[in-house]
Amino acid sequence: MDVRDRKQYLFDFLLMTVVTIWGFNFAVMKLVYRWFHPIAFNAVRFVIASAVMVLLLKLLGIPLRIDREDFRGIGRLGFVSNAVYPFVFVLGLARTKAGNAALFMALTPIFACLTGVFKKREKLSPGVLVGIVISLGGVMALVLFGSGEVSFGMTWVGDMLMVTSAFLWGWYSAEQTRFLPKYGAIRLTVLTMLLGTAMLIPLSIPWVISQDWSGIASAAWIGLGYSALLSIVYSYCIWAYALSRIGVAHTSVFNNVTPIIALIGGWLLLEEQPSAAQLMGVVLVLTGVFMVRSRKPTAVPDE
Repeated sequence: MDVRDRKQYLFDFLLMTVVTIWGFNFAVMKLVYRWFHPIAFNAVRFVIASAVMVLLLKLLGIPLRIDREDFRGIGRLGFVSNAVYPFVFVLGLARTKAGNAALFMALTPIFACLTGVFKKREKLSPGVLVGIVISLGGVMALVLFGSGEVSFGMTWVGDMLMVTSAFLWGWYSAEQTRFLPKYGAIRLTVLTMLLGTAMLIPLSIPWVISQDWSGIASAAWIGLGYSALLSIVYSYCIWAYALSRIGVAHTSVFNNVTPIIALIGGWLLLEEQPSAAQLMGVVLVLTGVFMVRSRKPTAVPDE
């Protein structure tokens, strides 16, 4: 096994930890919503995540500074990824079913790939595109043949919000590669987190004020910590690092593994038996992911 293979397997492992965390985060957030209003919850978890990320940056001795010519671009990233995206995501998840949310978020790799190509930061590879489409087909099988956790029509507002969330995260994944070589994964993630959170908090004040803080269960606080520290701090840093090293398409396709995690969780924790069609969906997802990750990274470096 050569050095490139070892590095690829390392990224595979790290990205699998991320999508596992994100897969369980759907259920965690649904549980926490019993005590938190989605927007109040979102504001608190981003404040916690921002504070931890700044502390991490200080411990690593990385300067918290943005060059003047990059401020607008990084500010735009922060606004989209940490103000608009989470706002839309939590409202969408609260208004649709888990299956719908997983299905529509699986569009992220396609949005990311197309954005990367449009911005000339990713070369369009037919093999990668085919792999993404196959993986998406597997996600559709996983969700559509599930145990009634998907429905269309009655949840159309939440569905459209989840499609918008997928587009926003795909755009962010592709666009941040513009700044990753200069600022690095951790520093860029912290900068976008701080700028985005500063924009998010004023929008969330009415819901934070009206939130009943006295009646929140311990389990909800644990869920908040999980969502802030693992789903944001850890996962955002790993995601940005992978984008900088293996490209947009290779990283984003791992989003499609998330419904598999949800399927396994339902089987282990809720005794939900997967159908044959769902098992075929698992095969398709893994086939698509393997096709994408086996291609040589095609990220286009900045000139």
